[in-house]
Amino acid sequence: MKTTPRLRRTLGLLSINVVMAFFFSGCATPQARSFNSDFGESLSAQPMYFVYDEDSTDFRINVHQGKHATADERLNNLKEAAATIAKAECQRRGWEKWQLNYIQERDQGWMHVVVAEVTREKYVAPSYPQSNQTNSAP
Repeated sequence: MKTTPRLRRTLGLLSINVVMAFFFSGCATPQARSFNSDFGESLSAQPMYFVYDEDSTDFRINVHQGKHATADERLNNLKEAAATIAKAECQRRGWEKWQLNYIQERDQGWMHVVVAEVTREKYVAPSYPQSNQTNSAP
């Protein structure tokens, strides 16, 4: 009979911890941004996106549909949006040279998701050979 109050207390503490974990995990989720609004576009899939900072040399972009669209529209719209977002983010960071890699594509019910990784590449300014010729007449 003494195990019942102990069991109730344990379940009570467990449920409080689960509720706290649920609320605190929701706070860390970034807000999705509208691609059409941010970039002045009118793509039919109405892409929504997140940009995740990895470190000073790379970041990830997660793009998903905001509205139901055909298979061709959604794939083309999401990849076009990812490339535009990558270019804008790289310009904002002052990166001269970078590479965009699509690392994941998946369907979640009617919603298509594209995840891309953008990696900064070293930019080496071109150097041109110096001419040692003099402009003297013979």
